[in-house]
Amino acid sequence: MAVVELQLSRTMIDWIADTQGLSLEALAEQVMPKKTHKFLNGIVSKSGAEKLAKIGGVPFGFLFLDTPPIAEPPKIPDLRQTFNSQALGKNFFDVYHDIEYKLEWYKEYLKENGSDQKIEFIGKFKYHKNLSHEIVAQDIVNTIKFSLEKEIKAVTIDSYFSKASRLIENAGILVFKNGVVGNNNNRKLDTKEFRGFCIADSIAPIVFVNASDAMSAQVFTLFHEVAHLWLGVDGVSGWDTEKSVEAFCNKVAAEILMPRSLFMSAWNADFDEDDVYKIKNVSRQFKVSNFACAIRALQLGLIDSSTLEYIKLEANNKPKRESSGGSFFNTLPVRNSHKLTNIIVSRAMSQQLPLREAGVLLNVKADTVVDFHKNRESL
Repeated sequence: MAVVELQLSRTMIDWIADTQGLSLEALAEQVMPKKTHKFLNGIVSKSGAEKLAKIGGVPFGFLFLDTPPIAEPPKIPDLRQTFNSQALGKNFFDVYHDIEYKLEWYKEYLKENGSDQKIEFIGKFKYHKNLSHEIVAQDIVNTIKFSLEKEIKAVTIDSYFSKASRLIENAGILVFKNGVVGNNNNRKLDTKEFRGFCIADSIAPIVFVNASDAMSAQVFTLFHEVAHLWLGVDGVSGWDTEKSVEAFCNKVAAEILMPRSLFMSAWNADFDEDDVYKIKNVSRQFKVSNFACAIRALQLGLIDSSTLEYIKLEANNKPKRESSGGSFFNTLPVRNSHKLTNIIVSRAMSQQLPLREAGVLLNVKADTVVDFHKNRESL
């Protein structure tokens, strides 16, 4: 019987390769390893086309489109600065829809267990121009039991996020941090596209932080997104310093991580006359990024906007030093929320959740869920 061959649009094949972070040759090796020359000309077998659709995460019929489909916009608003920001791409949409799927599952879990009460601090403050960011910051600090002067001495830049996110999750917020789509290391997230986003669900609020950012910047993004939750405002963020809500959330995050009195003391104790060097010295004391420190200095009238732009440009051009996260089993709960991961794995191991469904929720194979459980039990 003759093998059925299909002619696909090279534009679609190029798009799938690009979204998966693969070269055409590497994609061909996955789809039709023995007939790569045909694949590169858009000719594939039916089984090859099915494999290609699965790799690209698109319906089979989409392969025959002349141009890639336009991604459905997220239900949360885009609060990023429009100037110089990249359009949200497939990587973002795939991450967002994955988080949305986890959110719906988690809400069903809470409902089944009678724990689906509304969280009182979501939308506790309504944003208006006279709202005090100090009051919001203090309420967050009190709610999650965060003591800066205590924590700053006990953490490193690398461990700061982990410590803060545990306190935030204890308060009822799920925290996700990932620098790739799912567990696909070929599909890296770009901080020029977005730094984080939040879903201000009154029952199951969620914060997502882009782990492609520098470690010292991630904790600022974390609290920026948490500030959004206190205002009850969903959104995709990029540390915008002009839009009112984004600027306000920056002030809240800065007040939590660099309180005015402590920051002024550190700034005045540094006798370097160069503001750029002073920013770098003070940022090390508070274990935040130079850019976050510069934002705080601008808020307090200590530098002008040109210095902030210089620091921002320097940060964008500096190679990011990402944490390896240790083993895959250490990384998995960070990417999927420690709290949610523990719930999913525990239910799977007690046979309350099919292993396959647990794997889909955690973006891994079913066997990996079992391996993760065994690895966790051995610690």
